[in-house]
Amino acid sequence: MGTHARCTVLFHRHILKTITLLALAMLSASAQTRDYSIAVIVNPGNATESLTLAQLRSIFLGTQEFWKDGTPVLAIVRAPSARERDVLLRRVLRMSEAQYQQYWRKKRLAHRGAREPVPVVSNGMAEQMVLREAGAIALSPVYDLHPGVKILKVNGHLPGSAAYPLKTEFLR
Repeated sequence: MGTHARCTVLFHRHILKTITLLALAMLSASAQTRDYSIAVIVNPGNATESLTLAQLRSIFLGTQEFWKDGTPVLAIVRAPSARERDVLLRRVLRMSEAQYQQYWRKKRLAHRGAREPVPVVSNGMAEQMVLREAGAIALSPVYDLHPGVKILKVNGHLPGSAAYPLKTEFLR
């Protein structure tokens, strides 16, 4: 290989490395600016503004069955393996999937009228149920929300706050 050919190959390698580094920098910058928090959403008519993690736990375990105004709570959960469900299980309920399933099996046997959370396959379905049902509550990624739903504070913080407790990792 002649000197000119080697210079051409080295030049193309340099260009490829530069393009790769620029692409990685752009990806990193967009990942840092996008909020990957999991929001707690309710129907816009719900008077609640903020919940604690303990209150969220009570709602999703079916022990808090009504909102303060008497409206029945309708908890909505994503299907197993969804990021929102993982956040619910790990950060709110402090359970594994198996423990969660076992909890609800026992609760159904002990309390025939127990109102188990409704599973949905997409964030869009969860959001539509929240908009349709006055007592509905769900967890959904902030970046996937549409206008109309109400976002609740958790432990006094909204998604995007450094102290917000329902953050998730960029990549799963």
